[in-house]
Amino acid sequence: MKKVIVCVNYRANPNQPSCAARGSEEIAQCIEAEVTKRNLAVCVVRFNCLGQCAHGPNVRLAPDGQFFNGLTKQDIPALMVEIEQFSHY
Repeated sequence: MKKVIVCVNYRANPNQPSCAARGSEEIAQCIEAEVTKRNLAVCVVRFNCLGQCAHGPNVRLAPDGQFFNGLTKQDIPALMVEIEQFSHY
């Protein structure tokens, strides 16, 4: 099954960037709700680090899909277009 991987890593040191500190948990919730609402054939996975903390929040479409950096809640509609297209190929 295709996956939407959302980094939800939260670093203990507040001086180091992390996806969760920048709102990735809320982004994950929005994506999960939209995937369910649209009945898309993808699984949303909350993952503990995609290795790009300085550029987060980060989302990856897997396998072989696009990587999205620096997401905000305002990016969700455009991201859902990408996820919907990804789920169909």
